[in-house]
Amino acid sequence: MLFGVQWYLWVLLLVVSVLAIFVCIKAASASRIRREKLKKEAEIWKKDYELRENFRTLTLEKLNSTDNNKMLSGVCMNIQIELENAPDMNEAFLGLPNEKKYIYCLEYFDEDAIKSLSTFFKNNGAPLTDFVTQAIKAVGYNEILSLVETLYPMYDENSDTSIDYAVIEKTDDKFREIYSQNKLYDLVAKFVKSNKEIFIN
Repeated sequence: MLFGVQWYLWVLLLVVSVLAIFVCIKAASASRIRREKLKKEAEIWKKDYELRENFRTLTLEKLNSTDNNKMLSGVCMNIQIELENAPDMNEAFLGLPNEKKYIYCLEYFDEDAIKSLSTFFKNNGAPLTDFVTQAIKAVGYNEILSLVETLYPMYDENSDTSIDYAVIEKTDDKFREIYSQNKLYDLVAKFVKSNKEIFIN
């Protein structure tokens, strides 16, 4: 007995104290993770809002004054606004001029390909994946074309090609070595400006 209290009550107090500290640490960690998640979401919403405001209408002046690294997202947002007003977005997408389909497709490609080429195919389906090969060919990113053509049939629902994880891993590794977002942005900017009459509204 210590200070008139049974020893097992001291042990119980110690256990409760340790648990309380553990719970506080876990709560602080969860709170930090949640704050970071909310901050990232806020940044995404802010970027989305700015793109909508800046690219709601595309003019020749807007195209000429837009940096290459913002062209893809900006033009894609302009197309997104157009599609959102349609009753069926997939049908509306298929009704777009090919040039717009390519840019829309490449925006999603760019978001996922920075992780891996296979991530794009895992995260997306038709009609986006159906146009990715044509889109890359259209803008002239020839260095990655054969890699995209290697993986596409494995993820195409209408293809008889089976998933080959060894090939996917090898292709992802090769893609990671040669893919450059900045090169894609430069090629897209050139493509958009070369087809400006399609994109200006």
